[in-house]
Amino acid sequence: MYFKFKGHKFAGFYLGRRPSLVILDPDIIKCVMIKDFNHFTDRQTMRFRTSEYITQMLINLKGSKWKRMRSHLTPAFTSGKLRTMENFIEVCCNNMSDFLNERINEKGSYELEMKDFFGKFTLDVIATCAFGMESNSMADEDGGFASRVSKFASLNIMKRLSLYIILLFMPGIARFVPLSFFNMEVIYFLADLIKEAKTLRQATGQKRNDFLQLLLDSEPDSNGGENKRNEASLTESQVVAQSVLFLIAGFETSSTLLTFTCYELAINQAIQVKLRKEISSILSKYNDKLTHETMQEMPLLDKVLMETLRMHPPVAQLERVCTQDYTLPDSDLLLKKGQSVQIPVIGLHYDPDYYPEPYKFDPDRFSSEEKAKRSHYVYLPFGTGPRNCIGLRFALMSTKRGLVHLLKNFSIELCDETTVPFEYSKQSMLLKAKNGIWLSLKKLSSS
Repeated sequence: MYFKFKGHKFAGFYLGRRPSLVILDPDIIKCVMIKDFNHFTDRQTMRFRTSEYITQMLINLKGSKWKRMRSHLTPAFTSGKLRTMENFIEVCCNNMSDFLNERINEKGSYELEMKDFFGKFTLDVIATCAFGMESNSMADEDGGFASRVSKFASLNIMKRLSLYIILLFMPGIARFVPLSFFNMEVIYFLADLIKEAKTLRQATGQKRNDFLQLLLDSEPDSNGGENKRNEASLTESQVVAQSVLFLIAGFETSSTLLTFTCYELAINQAIQVKLRKEISSILSKYNDKLTHETMQEMPLLDKVLMETLRMHPPVAQLERVCTQDYTLPDSDLLLKKGQSVQIPVIGLHYDPDYYPEPYKFDPDRFSSEEKAKRSHYVYLPFGTGPRNCIGLRFALMSTKRGLVHLLKNFSIELCDETTVPFEYSKQSMLLKAKNGIWLSLKKLSSS
C-alpha cells in the first residue's frame, strides 16, 4: 500500500468500512506525532466487553487518563532506575550462558529455535527486574513461566475470525461482545501472580526498587494512612493492568529483536566477526566488566540493533485518532474528530529513497553521517513523540547485554533447520517467522 501511494504526501483508504488516512510525508508525520500532538493524543482501540486488566492498560487509555498513567510510569524508566537493574540482568545473562554451555554437544554446537530461547531469557529479565520474581525459565525443561506467557496472543480460529469481522465490518457492536485480542487465560494467570507478589510485599513489609513497587506506592492506603484515595491514586486493577502490559510487551519486543538480530548476524558473518571484535576489545579495556559506560563505547552494537529494527520493526504501522478537527499542513484537507491516521512504518523502512538496497542488512546506514542525511521521521521502530514506547530504553539495555554475552562466548551460524529467506507467519498477530528461526550456536575456542 505504501508503494501504491508513493509520490503523494498522503492518501485515503478503507479499513473494512472505516475510512483512514495514510501519511507518507515525513514533515506531516512530525506534525501528527509531535508538533500537533494535542490533536492526535489517542490510539485507535476496540472497546470489546472485556476485563479491566485489558481496558486499563496504558496502550488502551485515552486523553487525560492516558496522560496521568504515563506520568505514573515514566519514573520507572529513568537512567538511574535502569542502572539499578544491571546486576539483575547480569544474573539472567549468566543463566543463559550456563544453559548453553551445559547443552553444547561433543561437536561444540547446539541447535535451537531462537524465539523460544530468547522468550525465556527476556521473561526472566522482566520478572526479576520489574517484579522481584525468582525466575530461571532456562532451567525448566517445560519452559514453565515462559511457556505459559508466550501463549498470550494464541487464539483459536473462531475467535480470530470473529475479531476480524467485527473489527472491519461491525465495529459499532464491539462493546457488546466479550472478546479480546489476548488469550485471557494467560492474562488471568499473570494477574494472579502479580497479586500474590503484592500480597507478599504487604505482609512482609518488603520493598524493592522496581516497577511493581512504583505502582504499589501509588495505590491508596487501605488503612486510611497518608496515601489515601485521591485522583492520583491507582486502583488494584490499574496496577495489575500495567504490570501485565509490561510483562507482555517487554517479552515480545525484546525476544523478537534478539531473534532477528541473530538471524541477520548468522547470514552476515563478516558483520558478526566485526561486532565480536568490538565487544572483545572494549571488554578487555574494562577487565571484562560489562557496565552502562562499557556499552556506550560499542557503536557497532547500536548500529546492528538499529538496522535489525529497520528490517524487522515490531509494529508495521502506527495509528493515531484525531481528537480535534485538524487541517493537514499545506493542504485544504480537513480531518474530522474521530477519524484515524496511519503511519506506514514498514513502508518507510523499506523505501529505497531513504534506505538504498533496503533488503540488504547494512548497519552503516546508522552511522552519524548517514543518519544526518535523512529525516528522523522515516525510522520509527518504537514510534516517536509523547506516545512512543515507554519501555524502549529498558528493552534496548537488556537486549544489548544479552547479545554481548552471547557473542563473546558463541558463534551464531545457520543450520540445516534454518529457512533462508524465512516467511512471516500469517497466523500470528505479531511479528513471527512461519517455521521459527532455527540457528546453531558454536562455542568459541578462546572462551
